[in-house]
Amino acid sequence: MMKRVLYLTCFSPFFLREKPSSIHIDEAMNSFSSLLQDIKNLESSLTKNSLSLRWCLEATNLLRKMHFQFLDIFQESEEPMFWDGGNYMDEYMEDSLHILDFCNVLRSAISTMDRYRLIVDVAVNRFSDEGYSGSAMNMTEIEKLEREWLKLYGIENWKNVNLYKTGRPKTKTKDNKLCTAYVVRRTMNTVCLLLFCAIFYPVSIELDEEVYRDFPQLKLFSSSLRKLVCCFFEERQGVKDNSRPVLVETKMVESAVEEFKVQILNGGVPLNKDKLKKTIDSLQNSSLALKEGLGIFDSVVNELFQEVVKGRNMILGLVASS
Repeated sequence: MMKRVLYLTCFSPFFLREKPSSIHIDEAMNSFSSLLQDIKNLESSLTKNSLSLRWCLEATNLLRKMHFQFLDIFQESEEPMFWDGGNYMDEYMEDSLHILDFCNVLRSAISTMDRYRLIVDVAVNRFSDEGYSGSAMNMTEIEKLEREWLKLYGIENWKNVNLYKTGRPKTKTKDNKLCTAYVVRRTMNTVCLLLFCAIFYPVSIELDEEVYRDFPQLKLFSSSLRKLVCCFFEERQGVKDNSRPVLVETKMVESAVEEFKVQILNGGVPLNKDKLKKTIDSLQNSSLALKEGLGIFDSVVNELFQEVVKGRNMILGLVASS
């Protein structure tokens, strides 16, 4: 399948005042020291926990932190800055809608996975009600689970997801505060794309190396971000079918369903009820793990959404009072 190169617009550089900022550039660089550790932690988590809902939660928490730092740059500014007659308030308000849209798309994916989980729970109950008889009813439930599972991931299922392209600012500037804001924005884009690949379907990710070259202090930061992206795709190397879900929790359910199917289609050999019961218990436990992971991930996505809404309201309030 042809890979698509995309960029998710999270935020634009905006509202940076022309007069010297109260935020010294060294302070801005110190903020990246904290983000550097978060990037390393995200890579470490990917190595230890594989590609899971827990990892998606941690990536979303990193987006929340970067969003806070990005807003802090504006909050410390005394007046908006305009270039080439462009109104960067309007541009920010438009671009910030993109991160809200991304949150809504994540919610849609969470809802789809939760619907699948509910189908699994119904199937588990019916398997038990059938008394492990291996009847046609059980096979019907298995086939339904397989069909629904394939709806969770892949470009065919999510081709209508609204994606946004972004490029470097039209205005070239050496303003350190502007460059710092843009670095945060591009880093957020990369993390958004990693989340997109984990939840929807794989796309190529190209780091904007040039933006990090503006600050020699960020050489280690850009290197760690590059390692994170490489680690992510190394984790996916064993996945040959790009239409199949890659999250640990969904793969656990698939494995239990497949095991149950093997025991049902046992070529006429009498069912081992003890073994079958263990398989059904495994299916039930994997469904519970999926439920817990989705609940926590959904909560963090909602928090990010609310914080972006508050940020937009804050900006409008500052502009109104200026």
